[in-house]
Amino acid sequence: MKKIGLYITSLLLLLVLAACGTKELDKSEVLSKSIEASTALESYSIEMDMDIDAEDMQQKMTLTGDVTNNPDAMYLNINMEVFGMEMISEMYLKENEVYMSMFEQWVKMDAEALGISSFNQLNEEGLDQLKQFEEQFEMTEEEDQYILTLSGNDEAFKVLVEDYVSSSLGGDLSAAPEMEELVNSMTINQIDLEYHVDKESFIQTKQVFNIDLEMDMEGTKIPLKMTGEAIISNINGVEPIEVPAEAIENAITEDEMYSEEDTYYEESLSIEEVQELTSYQVVVPTAIPEDYVFTEGFYDESMEMATLSFDKDVDNWVMFSINPLEYYSLADYEGEEISVRGTTGLVYEMEDYVNITWEENGLLYDLVVSSTELTKDQVLEIAESLQ
Repeated sequence: MKKIGLYITSLLLLLVLAACGTKELDKSEVLSKSIEASTALESYSIEMDMDIDAEDMQQKMTLTGDVTNNPDAMYLNINMEVFGMEMISEMYLKENEVYMSMFEQWVKMDAEALGISSFNQLNEEGLDQLKQFEEQFEMTEEEDQYILTLSGNDEAFKVLVEDYVSSSLGGDLSAAPEMEELVNSMTINQIDLEYHVDKESFIQTKQVFNIDLEMDMEGTKIPLKMTGEAIISNINGVEPIEVPAEAIENAITEDEMYSEEDTYYEESLSIEEVQELTSYQVVVPTAIPEDYVFTEGFYDESMEMATLSFDKDVDNWVMFSINPLEYYSLADYEGEEISVRGTTGLVYEMEDYVNITWEENGLLYDLVVSSTELTKDQVLEIAESLQ
């Protein structure tokens, strides 16, 4: 019994001495160690979920992928949901070249011109920006994690917000001067950022963000809210990233994508001119209110898509598009089932916004109405009135 008591006493003494010899880290030291750990990072995987609300237009983005350093390479699978429509694309980056699948076509782009560095959530430059705000961080601990939080509406936070805005727009804002100007006009209403740092490796394992801001577009204030989180895993476990031979062999350039041979008719066309370009009958809704006037028509040859627009004012408009099912079908959309023109379609509703989509005669019909006065039933009447 005495031996057991002596053993317990010795063990407790060792624990006390160990605790006395352990130096607790402050937020500045944790931040510095996290930045230092990122410089030695060889690879990681990422999962990001983001909800975007721009002027009451909701979008969802889910992003999964892998990142490697030395050599710098990246693979991303991007799923966007907007207006009830799902758009999925893949992207590979290697040796400053980007291969992206767009509308079932691989497109080759210059990485520097596209500017996609913001997708690298653990790049040293981005993490180093956090140091200038280290006094404003709060730090707590949770099991094996340090949690660093930053909240407020300081305009200096813009440099941190830009990465999330870039991700939501699909690239580096500096690559597009007009977008950079838009971001420079940002007003920060509130941001809440949370960084989870592993206590052993000091690698960030999760980022949580809630951002509320406004951007000025030619005198019009555009509210933008972004919420979501990014999970970092598979540290230094990613296999070398290779661009598939299919992408390399079949990729076209951006110039080729928008060449005259593969035409998107940017100038407005009449309904008759759109009809001349299509291989199918362009039907027109007849129940559109009289004060919604036909304003423009477009034809996208890459998807054989005809689009007609009818406007009353900036807040009230109707857009109607048609394309063959081989490009987009009802399976690419989300919404509630609705009976339209003798078939089952989908309806997607938001505030002052109704989207009705259906298939008919091998074509996809997509009716989008933004209106402060038209109800879902009235929009359905427009869809039923095709001639």
